[in-house]
Amino acid sequence: MSHPPLTGEELRARIAKTPRVKLAFLPTPLQHCPRLSADLDVDLWVKRDDLTGLAFGGNKTRNLEFRMAEAVEAGADVLVFGVEITSNSARQTAAAANVLGLPLVLVLRGEVPSAPQGNLLVNLLLGAQIRLVDVPSFNHLGPVLEEIAGELRTAGRRPFVLNHARMFARASALAYVEALLEIREQLAAHGRMADHVFVSSGGKGQAGLILAKKALALSVRIQGIASTRNEDPWEYAARTATDAAELLELGLGVSPGEVENTFDYIGKGYGIPTDAGMEAIVRFARREGILLDPVYSGKAAAGMLDHVRRGVVRRGATVVFIHTGGQPALFSQSHALVEYLNGPMRRSEP
Repeated sequence: MSHPPLTGEELRARIAKTPRVKLAFLPTPLQHCPRLSADLDVDLWVKRDDLTGLAFGGNKTRNLEFRMAEAVEAGADVLVFGVEITSNSARQTAAAANVLGLPLVLVLRGEVPSAPQGNLLVNLLLGAQIRLVDVPSFNHLGPVLEEIAGELRTAGRRPFVLNHARMFARASALAYVEALLEIREQLAAHGRMADHVFVSSGGKGQAGLILAKKALALSVRIQGIASTRNEDPWEYAARTATDAAELLELGLGVSPGEVENTFDYIGKGYGIPTDAGMEAIVRFARREGILLDPVYSGKAAAGMLDHVRRGVVRRGATVVFIHTGGQPALFSQSHALVEYLNGPMRRSEP
């Protein structure tokens, strides 16, 4: 059954019915990039979701407004959250927990570094209780989180496992429905409409962009760039968008065939820098003064640049790149960055 498109105001009114706490500085800026636009022969804008405000900012701060509200409503007195050791989400969650006065147990998968840097260093500064675990993949963290929550309950605490919450994925979708509304309004102020939106996403955030596109009947093309193979971003985005649509009572669904995502820019694996990602980082830094990271935004920008080079993005198109944050990884990956800058592929000019 088809439905007439909603207005932005109607969509916002539906989101407003969902409990949330105030954490992010919104709307984030939409920055025009005149030098890169001229280089690429497109009209390029960067949605600065690295400026959301919590501990270096990043896209997860938007999600946490909904995730943390659910934890508060559940009466939690301690939070449990499990992610990769390099995760930007861990850093922003630790900061959000501090804002709300809730202790946090961070369960991090990854090798113990000789000296903490990047996100891990910030997590320590923020005071999160960190437990490093050795499991085969992110998808094996679930039982570990429940075991830790059980220990806390035995000790008389009221733990809330964020990964297993009802709003975990839906929060990402709601957050990026709202982000697309911001982009639409910010571009309209300049007499433009987006033709393409690029974002680093394994599915959850992209789900919201796709849902907003469908609810508003927009023609914009939403391209996700995956940084990991932990999830099937096509199925995950479709399921998450459909769940969020149900929450908002939109009466529509999203199928995997409506999701455009790719593993093409991951390289050797999650968190391992690529030359294309490093090239994108240098290019954005030297042409626009914008700092990307080698784990997420750099690889997503490399995907966007490749789409432009291959003609997937037509000349003159209005392109929005969502900067999801992650700059602390520039320091934890400093050796790789210096090696690139000093190596045979170094660039003294863009």
